[in-house]
Amino acid sequence: MEFKFKIPLSVRFSDFDSLGHVNNAVILSYFEEARIRYFEEVITGNKVNWSENGIILAKVIIDFRKPIKDYHNYFVFICCSRLGTKSFDFSYKIIQELNNDIQVMAEGITVMVCYNYKTAQTIEMPLGWKKKVELFEGKSLSA
Repeated sequence: MEFKFKIPLSVRFSDFDSLGHVNNAVILSYFEEARIRYFEEVITGNKVNWSENGIILAKVIIDFRKPIKDYHNYFVFICCSRLGTKSFDFSYKIIQELNNDIQVMAEGITVMVCYNYKTAQTIEMPLGWKKKVELFEGKSLSA
């Protein structure tokens, strides 16, 4: 899977638990940060009106590969890996890159559902969103 979008990860002191590594629940927050940035920069052009059409999280799968034990050189990669009629998938990878050594710390998938916040109903993915995602990802992702 090719990841064209990444963000640097700022690991915070408060992310660590009593075992000395980033708590597993925080990994989902890192995915969320990447997802919101992707949505704003790729799909909506930083013009998100969350009181109208947006996305909601329907499902999460996370594979924890290695514990994050320090603050240095982490990145979250994200790509859209599937487009459906009302839902789509984001795939994620958190890596640490030190001295040309790349370690995969976590991988995951979220299923997102297009949602109208005014009507509290799911909606079909707007065609403009699909076009922007497929243009950015460089391939057709529709089922």
